[in-house]
Amino acid sequence: MWFNKKETEKKNNYFSEEWISEWKKSINKSDDYKKKGKGWNAPLIIKFDPVPEIFKENDAIGIYLNLKYGSCEEARYAKNEDIPKCDIVLTADEKTWVQLMEKGQDPTMLIMKNRLKMEKGSLVLLSTQKKAAESLLKTAPSYSDTHSSSALFENDKIKPRSHDKFATTSRGLNRDSFPMQLFQKAKVYGTWNPTDIDLSKDKNDWEKLDEGQKKIITHLSGLFMAGEEAVTLDLLPLIGVIAKEGRIEEEIYLTSFLWEEAKHTEFFARYTEEVMIGPTNFEEFHGPLYKVLFYEKLPRTLSRLETDPSPLAQLKASATYNIIVEGTLAETGYEAYHKMLKENDIMPGMQEGITKLKQDESRHIAYALYLIERLLKENKKLVEPLEKELEDLLYDATNIIQEIFSFYDDEQVPFGLEKEWFLNHAVKQFQKRLHALGLDR
Repeated sequence: MWFNKKETEKKNNYFSEEWISEWKKSINKSDDYKKKGKGWNAPLIIKFDPVPEIFKENDAIGIYLNLKYGSCEEARYAKNEDIPKCDIVLTADEKTWVQLMEKGQDPTMLIMKNRLKMEKGSLVLLSTQKKAAESLLKTAPSYSDTHSSSALFENDKIKPRSHDKFATTSRGLNRDSFPMQLFQKAKVYGTWNPTDIDLSKDKNDWEKLDEGQKKIITHLSGLFMAGEEAVTLDLLPLIGVIAKEGRIEEEIYLTSFLWEEAKHTEFFARYTEEVMIGPTNFEEFHGPLYKVLFYEKLPRTLSRLETDPSPLAQLKASATYNIIVEGTLAETGYEAYHKMLKENDIMPGMQEGITKLKQDESRHIAYALYLIERLLKENKKLVEPLEKELEDLLYDATNIIQEIFSFYDDEQVPFGLEKEWFLNHAVKQFQKRLHALGLDR
């Protein structure tokens, strides 16, 4: 159960002075919030629009919380004059706020779905404080015994189909299907060869870079090298599930998907060997948070499909692989290369390779959106568990970006790269995927 249920309280006491006082006590008693909220040092207003009667009676617009390093120093009704001194003002109707408190939903996700408005503050900052925000809402007095639905379907298995017949000899291939359309594009645009890319000017440009510029390019390339190898290694279980379900058109496309990931791995390996000549420990740039996603979560989530091919397991796998690794982090990395290289007219071989990678992965993401839409259409009850998984994965992604910049302390990052730009771009890419899936409505 997410929240502190008070059996003696009635629903009509929601947001009363007593309720607010209880919330403050609950925040300060929470060891979880003390830990997760230790980086939150800002007043917050939970604003209501339209304003419920209980707030009108107290000439209030919502609830004011003065949060200090894992504790709450003040909790009371908020007035309009409190807005200028608050860093964050979040606005929603009463039903949405009750839902947030009873179901423990991530406020960041509801902002992206346009059900919660950030009237003041930074969405990027809020997304990096996701765990603190969830823990804060977890402490709110609630009247719902709602359980997380993410575990409801763990045993909802799909029985693999046996080969009682073959598509090509019975119904024929559906050449108009979306996966087959992607396969046709892959045969045209995915045939580039990493060994054909001319790296001669890149070698000359590399020698002219200063140590800081070499460091940031080596850093990002080290992240991409391992990332591309990881997705190459970890894709097979998904292909296996699709094959066992007899979805031949999808499996045909996924053969090109894996081939392209293999080429991406080859490209970065060749580039680092031929251009970044010299002993380099790329793994020194793999921080603990990067390792959580790429060394642990990605292989664990994909390999789980070998024993659990359920729709929920497939959704989690695609969310991790395609929406976060490819659609959020990699897309942000491509733009970083663009800012470093194209805007400075250097390293054309890397620019060409990144352009090809981006084209390939645009098809990968397109397939993922198709797969997720199909699974959700067939299993509407899985929308909420998927959203919860995406909330957690976005937190992983923004943490990795924070970690990248931690390698540079307070020094100016080469090529003028800025953490705020990285975070904003990543969040925008994530929002694009939510919109494409219809999860922002």
